[in-house]
Amino acid sequence: MKKKLISVLLTLAVAGTMLAGCGSSKADDTKSEADSSTEKKDITIGVRADMVNQYAAVEDKLKELGYNVQSKVFDDSVQPDVALAEGSIDCNWYQHEPYLKSYNEKNGTNLVMVEPKTFYPLFAMYSDKWNSVDELPDGATIGLCNDATNQARGLHLLESQGLITLDDSVESPTMYDVKENPHNFKFIEAEMSVLPQSIKDVDAICLAAGHMVNAGLSADGYLCQSDDNDTYAVGFAVRAEDKDAQWIKDIAEAVQCDELAEYFKTEKQGTQIPCWE
Repeated sequence: MKKKLISVLLTLAVAGTMLAGCGSSKADDTKSEADSSTEKKDITIGVRADMVNQYAAVEDKLKELGYNVQSKVFDDSVQPDVALAEGSIDCNWYQHEPYLKSYNEKNGTNLVMVEPKTFYPLFAMYSDKWNSVDELPDGATIGLCNDATNQARGLHLLESQGLITLDDSVESPTMYDVKENPHNFKFIEAEMSVLPQSIKDVDAICLAAGHMVNAGLSADGYLCQSDDNDTYAVGFAVRAEDKDAQWIKDIAEAVQCDELAEYFKTEKQGTQIPCWE
């Protein structure tokens, strides 16, 4: 009986040791995963082609952080999010929250914006034919962005000027959600980066003013501008698991610098407003 009791106790002791070892291993694995997130050193930032100079303005600041940072350039506004979701880049830096929300909903992804944001993009209406909103004729053709969020922003700008009425039951309206169009405006759509090229072919275009500068056109002389800048602040996006990682916090804070503010003021003609000023 005594031998059986000793045998049972030894078995329990060995089992307890094995369980403790398993628990320790899991804890170590969890700690290792957390450490790998915070100690990340090689970082690839996705930027759109028209924002290469913006990245160049802060490149030295990013190197000072001690990370091995490099950029990857994309030609449109979709591929940076595709690459981020697939894991070929670590973050991207070109979009605002409403655009990212729309992308997530359409593609079933879980990408998130991080704080602090970087800048507010001025959004305005431009014309090569008319000098004021009041001069827009009946039947005028208006160019809008072809992505959901910026098209909605353009339509809201038109509505704020009393030119159209939108279906207020639609959160992000498109040109097909115009409820009242008393001036019989016609609408065309194009990718925002190429929309400035159509300014001579239409009566007006609605877009982020920085794209006028990118196209070598003046950002001054807009017919009207949007007053919803806070909603459309541009910043860094990451996969959900990285939203609290130290490396992205460091990067988002580092770009809020004098060098970038000067770039916005000079090269972007004030069309991008620093969030920290």
